[in-house]
Amino acid sequence: MTEPPVDELVQEAELRRRASEDLQRRIASIYAVARDREGLVEATTTASGELKSLRLQPEALHRGVRWLSETIMATAHQAAEFARQRSLNQLALVLGDDAARQLEGAMGIAPARAAGWDVIGDRAPAAPAASTAGSAAGSAPEEDDDDIFSFDPSSLRSDR
Repeated sequence: MTEPPVDELVQEAELRRRASEDLQRRIASIYAVARDREGLVEATTTASGELKSLRLQPEALHRGVRWLSETIMATAHQAAEFARQRSLNQLALVLGDDAARQLEGAMGIAPARAAGWDVIGDRAPAAPAASTAGSAAGSAPEEDDDDIFSFDPSSLRSDR
């Protein structure tokens, strides 16, 4: 197997350096939204799990304290998992497939792969604790953020 020319490696490294310059800002601006199955609880979080927004439908308040607290926790956790996965996707775009595989090996399986969200074909993914909505970059998500079918370039990775 022949090694790529040095100029090609330098050019690739420069492209990655430029792409990584605003990576921290991009990752910090990632939010994700999750809703419970009935749509009574909606949580917006960052990848670190910081709760940015919590919306409750009036019917949720009549379900009891235990149901409400468990549903809020599960929905916020699911939103944080979505945001973490989107952060990993941004990181993989900058680092490349090899580094992303090494990172996943060091930190454990990626949230999407662990939950079966990235399953393609006729196999159904594992049922998440809450249903998804999309993520927004920069500011809090819009009211009708139903971007669950958005294209994710990391899905084209060769290790899937």
